[in-house]
Amino acid sequence: MSVSSAPLMNLELPSKPVQELIRTTAKQVPQKYIYQSKSTDFSDIQYMETSTIDFNLLSSSSSNEQQQELQKLQSVLTSWGCFQVKNHGLSTSLIDGIREVGKEFFALPLEVKERHKRTIDSFQGYGGDTVSDGQNYNWNDRLHLKVHPLQHRNFEFWPDYLPNFRETVEEYIMEVKKVVEMILKSIAKLLNLEENMIFNICGGNEGINMYTRFNYYPPCSSADQVLGLKPHSDGTVLTVLLQDKQVEGLQVLKDNKWFKVPIVPDALFINLGDQLEMISNGILKSAVHKVVIDKEKARTSIATLFSPGPDKEIGPFSELIDDKERPRLYKNIKNYVDVFFQYYPKGERAINAMKI
Repeated sequence: MSVSSAPLMNLELPSKPVQELIRTTAKQVPQKYIYQSKSTDFSDIQYMETSTIDFNLLSSSSSNEQQQELQKLQSVLTSWGCFQVKNHGLSTSLIDGIREVGKEFFALPLEVKERHKRTIDSFQGYGGDTVSDGQNYNWNDRLHLKVHPLQHRNFEFWPDYLPNFRETVEEYIMEVKKVVEMILKSIAKLLNLEENMIFNICGGNEGINMYTRFNYYPPCSSADQVLGLKPHSDGTVLTVLLQDKQVEGLQVLKDNKWFKVPIVPDALFINLGDQLEMISNGILKSAVHKVVIDKEKARTSIATLFSPGPDKEIGPFSELIDDKERPRLYKNIKNYVDVFFQYYPKGERAINAMKI
């Protein structure tokens, strides 16, 4: 059983980037950005349990060390669907560098940034998120780039005039891809699959689709009434997030309760996406999360998203289907990311449409 499309929606883009909007509207938040009509206090929300996975141990030549870390990974995946990873091989200078080139871009004059402006039918480029009629905008601006496969890069959207931008992005995605490959191999082991099985269905080293999204969340005096990103799970297999160095904002949902994600210096935050939930036939769950806004400080982050190419059909692996104990839970589909973006603007989860 398969599905290949979803109903089209009427989409629109914000008329102004939020960064520019706040310079002209003072403290008045436009109605289309307001999510909560009443004030919401985020200060009493607890932190999620910080189960940090040590990448060195996960890839250790010692079978005992590796097995212990795999058990730790299994525990955090089944309870949270997301985790922090340390000792991942990315240097502090590279992490600082990728943050800096993002900040340099958002500090440019509007007319310069708009050379890379996105269109309504493109994920790539500079601007805000699309919404459907009557829905609310996210309180953020972003620069979204397809970075892999190499031949799919569109340098029209890359601000190559910024010193070190291209070389920093290229080095960063190369190192992050290594981390993701090891994590997907580890997850395959936990599911009793051949270790390359998930990575290969994503396209392997040459074919995996990767997007890097630079996020800018301006401060807002009515921060309790807006959201940087509405609650959602990602349409990816995996997402790797480099959080702001100082300003919190990311929250994850567990047992119908929101938890703050702490900032762990130099750590990468990994969350499972819908496609991994489908591939695992529901054994693993994609992480529902959102971003809240600070009243006084801007927040930046860099998300790198990993998915199979649009020509790859994904669905539950046959090895994880058992007619008696675990029947097939999801349909097969090509280009799930496209379907995902038909549902996300409406605040709905596309994965629910994939269930049998």
